[in-house]
Amino acid sequence: MTTVDAQPSWTDLLSTWDAQQTGYLPRREERFAAMVRTLGAVLGDRFTVLDLGCGPGSLSQRILDAYPAATAIAVDADPLLLRLGREALTGYGDRLRWVDADLRDPSWTAQLGVEAVDAAVSTTALHWLDPGALFSLYQRVGRLVRPGGVLLNGDNLPYDPGQATHERLADDANERAAHQAFTVEGVPDWERWWSLAGGALADEARQRQERRARADERYGPRDGDRLTSLATHVTALTEAGFREIGTIWQDLDDRVLLAVR
Repeated sequence: MTTVDAQPSWTDLLSTWDAQQTGYLPRREERFAAMVRTLGAVLGDRFTVLDLGCGPGSLSQRILDAYPAATAIAVDADPLLLRLGREALTGYGDRLRWVDADLRDPSWTAQLGVEAVDAAVSTTALHWLDPGALFSLYQRVGRLVRPGGVLLNGDNLPYDPGQATHERLADDANERAAHQAFTVEGVPDWERWWSLAGGALADEARQRQERRARADERYGPRDGDRLTSLATHVTALTEAGFREIGTIWQDLDDRVLLAVR
């Protein structure tokens, strides 16, 4: 059974974050591995990657571990997760740079400090963007990624309408995984993890709530349960100048989408 210390260390908090996420995505590490493997196969072992909606940097961490000559720019607007990533992943030095920016704000690219990157990646982050924000984001990413570079997005991308059996199988699999992790194994679920993190990082938790309130006023409330369809992503990527867009890994509605610039 997984237990949580009342005063967790940075590595403890990151470890329980990963465990919590895996409870909802049981093949999360396989998804990560597919994305990491693809970066090397297309780009070699030396590249700069942009991690969109990075959270505490779990994907950047795995990329940098796999490719010691690579660098990553990790972008997120959540002050709590950014603080956690900065504190827990200090060992990468200047290979990992953090940018505090909202991907819905048109000015976020000006904060990167670079004009181009070799790849952009994201995992379990872009599903909450409404279609208009997603199209705008991909347009900006399309201008950042060099020709021949790639975008990899790992997320739950729902089935097309009329595929009720597929949807039911995905829902059933997710429910079984959550029961095993959160009920049987005692992994902190979403609410419990945020309660723990908010206690350990009270200032950042307060800033997080204030920022979300301001962002909701500016952009409208975001629906974390809404999933953007695969067809919407493909259309948006095509209009942004990407080609060879397709799924390279899939577990029911959990997919990794690859797009070549």
